[in-house]
Amino acid sequence: MNLKDNVLAELIHNGNNYISGSQLAKKFNVSRTAIWKCIEQLKDEGCQIGAVTKRGYILLSIPDLFNLNYMETLLANCKTKWQVQFFDEIDSTNNYAKKLAYQGAPAGTVIVANKQTAGKGRLGKSFHSPSGGLYFSIILRPDLPLKDMMSVTACTAAAIHEALLQNGIPTKIKWVNDLFLNEKKVCGILSEGSFNAELLSMDYLVIGIGINIHPDPNLPDELKNIVTDIQTATGKVIRRCDLVAQILAQLEELLAGLAQHTYLPIYTENSCTLGHRVHVKASQGECDALAIGFTEDAGLIVRLSDGTQEIIRTGTAQIID
Repeated sequence: MNLKDNVLAELIHNGNNYISGSQLAKKFNVSRTAIWKCIEQLKDEGCQIGAVTKRGYILLSIPDLFNLNYMETLLANCKTKWQVQFFDEIDSTNNYAKKLAYQGAPAGTVIVANKQTAGKGRLGKSFHSPSGGLYFSIILRPDLPLKDMMSVTACTAAAIHEALLQNGIPTKIKWVNDLFLNEKKVCGILSEGSFNAELLSMDYLVIGIGINIHPDPNLPDELKNIVTDIQTATGKVIRRCDLVAQILAQLEELLAGLAQHTYLPIYTENSCTLGHRVHVKASQGECDALAIGFTEDAGLIVRLSDGTQEIIRTGTAQIID
């Protein structure tokens, strides 16, 4: 890290306590003038730093910027050893995470980007990923059979819902991988992985998450009526580092109870799919059905027109009424 980042790290770690310029200068073996210049640079970047004669400096707030030191502080109480990497721009966080996973990167590796140039959605669709959004992918290595992989995606949706609720933002979950706010999509999840055909188990699973945080002045016309962002929908401005840390903490807790399906009540109670007629692909082909429940591994239970029930585990469930 450069001197400016080191100074910011000390201010973060010092919390609500002042630290003097002389203390910082001694710690990093530089002049007090060099410390003052770093403080001014941090202020120019949007940090609010208080200064009191004979007491020193104190960090009051930091802007919505990705900062590894700040992230490490937020994740300090987690049991998982989250290893976060930041990129200002990347083609796809999922693509990069899959590359790292193939090379042996450990579970808990997290790739975060300010912008994606080739964001990915489900079923081969693109995911609009302009600068200022929150895009990140998590490498997991769950010891689960393939049939239970859908539950990890649903567990992630529940974790995101809970993290947003901590910020006073009540979302609804659309089976299996989208979160809605004011009836418009605000978050998408894409799960990709590699499996062992002999053992019928996962080698690794990459969970990609995209959340619309701020308004996008260049939002394509075809998306304007179907997507929203947190700031537009609620008026709230959330720091992305804070939200990433909150989601990872919630995910850690829910994954620990995955075998007991502790995510399922959250997922069920906040579903915007249940109780609606949906268009799905069932054993009899594409048809309309009534969504009536979820299995323990997040399969969608539907009632067909002839009164029979079926479990849908692939594809989508388009809500029609």
